[in-house]
Amino acid sequence: SWVSPDWLTALTRSLSNTQSDDSNIPIANAKLEDVSDLLGGALFLPLFKWMNEYGPIYRLAAGPRNFVIVSDPAIAKHVLRNYGTKYAKGLVAEVSEFLFGSGFAIAEGSLWTARRRAVVPSLHKKYLSVIVDRVFCKCSERFVEKLKSYARNDTAVNMEQQFSQLTLDVIGLAVFNYNFDSLTADSPVIESVYTALKEAEARSTDLLPYWKIKALCKIIPRQIKAEQAVTVIRETVEELILKCKEIVEKEGEKIDDEDYVNDADPSILRFLLASREEVSSEQLRDDLLSMLVAGHETTGSVLTWTAYLLSKDPSCLKKAQEEVDRVLEGRNPSYEDIKNLKFLTRCINESMRL
Repeated sequence: SWVSPDWLTALTRSLSNTQSDDSNIPIANAKLEDVSDLLGGALFLPLFKWMNEYGPIYRLAAGPRNFVIVSDPAIAKHVLRNYGTKYAKGLVAEVSEFLFGSGFAIAEGSLWTARRRAVVPSLHKKYLSVIVDRVFCKCSERFVEKLKSYARNDTAVNMEQQFSQLTLDVIGLAVFNYNFDSLTADSPVIESVYTALKEAEARSTDLLPYWKIKALCKIIPRQIKAEQAVTVIRETVEELILKCKEIVEKEGEKIDDEDYVNDADPSILRFLLASREEVSSEQLRDDLLSMLVAGHETTGSVLTWTAYLLSKDPSCLKKAQEEVDRVLEGRNPSYEDIKNLKFLTRCINESMRL
């Protein structure tokens, strides 16, 4: 059948034989039912099947694309450490550009290097210490109180939703010094972020990238909804940048050392504006949008999976609780305490690995 991926696999093999392909990477023999699993959501099953058949690295012909799939931890570590320099972000950048623009989340090559050098200095030790105390702990206290109210009423809770609200509040204060207050009120930003990320995910599995045709994006409901979501996110970020820029200019603020933190506003945005870097408003917006969207969503997912996995393993949960009690002794954590929460850190790392 023309809809079966078998002919794509055969075509990929024939091209590899006729062209100078010395990679020796095996090509997975994809069947229609395998690709149906890929598109239907059970992503792990066919990828795990092919890993067992072809080894830790193989090629996959899916639709008009030819992917290299990596399952070996050492190879994955090598690729991720060189992401944006030696290795192109490819499909990730292609399907997310409508959201991230030229932000460092999907930037490559010299742009990625330049934006990383501009942003990373803001994440110095003094900043992290202040943010843990003023933001992480305060937001977590409100989060715990909210969960306690659910527990008193014996109410089932969607923890993914709750963690998403928590991380948006944390990112808002840490990056922009702005409280989205999504733990107590519905935030249009969360809904917009969710819509935009779902669109990026959908684009990654579209056999035909029709969304590259701008005219179609104006009439297809899914694309209209995605565009509206991106507009909400961008306008929110632009407004926060403008307000902070006005304050920095009014006060004539300028960074005087590498560990600079504004006591009234220790946010990353304040640091970047006070650094007086010559960067366009659009580039700054895209960089901060990368932090807002990618940072809040990924952190929320990690917290959700870690909580779920610990709930399924009572012995590990007990060990994590005992470590927290021993290290913190009932007080809020400081930045220095984090390095002593070794077992809890391993639990988080393991949830990301899984």
